[in-house]
Amino acid sequence: MQIKKYVAESLKEATEQMKQELGPEAIILHTRKLPKNSLLKTIGKERVEITAAIDELPHPLNDEKSLTKFQPTYSKHAVRHSYDKAMKEAIANNESKPEDVIESLRKMTEAFEERETEKTPMKALPQQVKDAGEIVQLKSDVEDMKSMLTTLSRQLQYKSFGQLPDSVKDIYLTLLQQDVEEKYVLDITSEIEKKLSRSRKDSPVSADTLVLQLLAEKFPVQQSSAKTAKRKIIALVGPTGVGKTTTIAKLAAIEKLVNNKSVALITCDTYRIGAIEQLKTFASIADIPMQVVYRSSELPAALKKINRADVVLIDTVGRSHRAKKELLELKKMVEAAHATEVHLVTGSQSNTATLQSIVKEYKILEPTHLILSKLDEAVTFGPLYNIMQKTKLPVSFFTLGQSVPDDICAANGTKFAAMLYQGILAHA
Repeated sequence: MQIKKYVAESLKEATEQMKQELGPEAIILHTRKLPKNSLLKTIGKERVEITAAIDELPHPLNDEKSLTKFQPTYSKHAVRHSYDKAMKEAIANNESKPEDVIESLRKMTEAFEERETEKTPMKALPQQVKDAGEIVQLKSDVEDMKSMLTTLSRQLQYKSFGQLPDSVKDIYLTLLQQDVEEKYVLDITSEIEKKLSRSRKDSPVSADTLVLQLLAEKFPVQQSSAKTAKRKIIALVGPTGVGKTTTIAKLAAIEKLVNNKSVALITCDTYRIGAIEQLKTFASIADIPMQVVYRSSELPAALKKINRADVVLIDTVGRSHRAKKELLELKKMVEAAHATEVHLVTGSQSNTATLQSIVKEYKILEPTHLILSKLDEAVTFGPLYNIMQKTKLPVSFFTLGQSVPDDICAANGTKFAAMLYQGILAHA
């Protein structure tokens, strides 16, 4: 390292002198002001002294391309062999004790110590050249280690990752990140691997194409039969805040404007402030008859008043899935209506545990369909897939916003597969 001092009337001038002589790579180690009565016998202004330094590396080492020829090389085969061996042991030990996994990590670290130099020994090189070569090699080693640790961390986090074929590992991780339960993910990847094996013999097909097809096939779709029957009574039930009233208005508009059915509305939601007025306003604009019911005993009379309607849509009060007493009251309302279809509206923002609890408690109402509401607000779609696989209830509609009569569409397996696997939101 070369060290020099520069004195000037200002720090700026001293720095410029330093750069001119030592170059822009030089660094300032120390600065100080020189008093007028210093040993330099300075008369007049104070001066500034800086102490600068620069490495005295051979010129070729300042060039990264030239540096590589000095770089020591190691036996990559030996390193890779040690890596692979350590990874296999880590995978095999995944369900063993934590100390076994730590031991596998230790072995991976020891792989770096098995490096072998080629003909030019490290001792024959200048110390600065050896240091520079070590830096270049270290960068390569760090990248290798990062890659190996990423793979190992996935193995530790997802117990089946190591046993999967490479062709389905990305699918496995993508579905897990969408919060699909691992048992369903393994079913999907297993089927895809089988289909990939068959397709190699016949016509090649991509894994992404297969996963979209498979997810669409596993999506339980069944549209409401209101289009074909003479008279259908459809009740919408579900927790508070899932959008039942807005969905009722959308369905009424579809039945009247698209399917050319005569439609009537009944609201039992007399608890929520403004719920009746909200539906009354829509009914008035759409010219649809509407009845308000406060007790289950009033339902037969209300149905009689609108007995000419082909489709009767009943908006029920939202109830927490934990409020068992209120759910029993809601059950009486649905039974009094003699509903032919009961659609459970589920919010798409909920996690799997919440959705499972909702479906479990609402089972006493004997729902016939699911409506997946507020898909535009969902962070992941895996919980919806999980609950469909658990309940096997068919899905009738998607809702994707608050606009009436827009932002609703018939449930579709292909659209849901694209949402789940590709993150592409369906459009009404």
